[in-house]
Amino acid sequence: MKDKLKYKKMKKLYIPLIIALFTLACSKDKPQSDESVVQLTTKEELQNRTELDRYIIEKFTQPYNVRIVYRFSENDVSRNMFRYVAPPSAQKALEMANFLKYMYYEPYTMLTPKGFLQNYSPKELVFIGSRAFSDVGTAYNGLATNAVKIEMLGVNNIDPTTSDPTEIMNIDNRVLRLIYHESSHLLEQVKIVPKEFEKLSIADYKGGAWQRSWAGNTYLKSGFISAYASDNIHEDFVETIARYIIYYQKNQCGCETTDTTKDTDGDGLDDTAYNTWRTGILRKGYIWEEELDKADGKNNTSAQYTGKEILLKKIGMVRGYLKGEWSIDIDALREEIHRRHANLQNKDFTQFEW
Repeated sequence: MKDKLKYKKMKKLYIPLIIALFTLACSKDKPQSDESVVQLTTKEELQNRTELDRYIIEKFTQPYNVRIVYRFSENDVSRNMFRYVAPPSAQKALEMANFLKYMYYEPYTMLTPKGFLQNYSPKELVFIGSRAFSDVGTAYNGLATNAVKIEMLGVNNIDPTTSDPTEIMNIDNRVLRLIYHESSHLLEQVKIVPKEFEKLSIADYKGGAWQRSWAGNTYLKSGFISAYASDNIHEDFVETIARYIIYYQKNQCGCETTDTTKDTDGDGLDDTAYNTWRTGILRKGYIWEEELDKADGKNNTSAQYTGKEILLKKIGMVRGYLKGEWSIDIDALREEIHRRHANLQNKDFTQFEW
């Protein structure tokens, strides 16, 4: 998607069936899950499979119905956007695949209904080794096509186990937020977002002008979790989901106290311990409650609600929608993802996990 990510706009709320090397495995009303849509079609490909190819087929294509492309192919790269890019090394492709398995496929499999990922996840992931830039020097994060295909950039330079705070923030935004965001689009394309959600911000959506409509983080006081969320209801809804998942929350501090001499602001946390934890977190990410605090005001004094009130209503609607329509507990999903995120530096994604 955008967010300095170029996204080819969805023009329909249903997903067409594409009979090709990659095919979308769901229809609007009744997903088809009898067989994988990813087919090997050439004798050459069959004859030249590497261990990585076999690994991708067995660990990703067959269980999750996704085609992962790491070899350089003109047909798979959007050359109109990415003119000068290089393929990833096989080793870095393996690392990225294992990282996505650990942070996306496994937790979603654990906490979504049976068959969910086979039908409601991107059908093609294209790994591109290098970064890409626009004619004016803006770095692209990647490219998503109708939430079905995602081209992921800079794979050769991504280390999922890094301890560098800047790189952690980078990976969380360019990889994890992206895939949580895109997979959420598939849900709202099939089952419509509650009308009450749109009504909360209907006067403040900016369309294509979202990039130049806000100074700093003033979008928060209009009830948007990111500037890009102000594009339209669809981006608003999925940005709310993705950022709620990747943002930290105060209860992760582990510094609860009942000692009022240590908790001067009454939030139930030891002030000193929290401030130490907060300093470290803000170097690599965002804290949900602190974003809400920044939103506690109005850009338009005649607005009915503050930005904080709008965001709280939005996440409440998201929570109800995911639970009621999809049987997904977003808080349990978020907790599992953060449990795994905290363990990333102990993982080794460089090996085949047969």
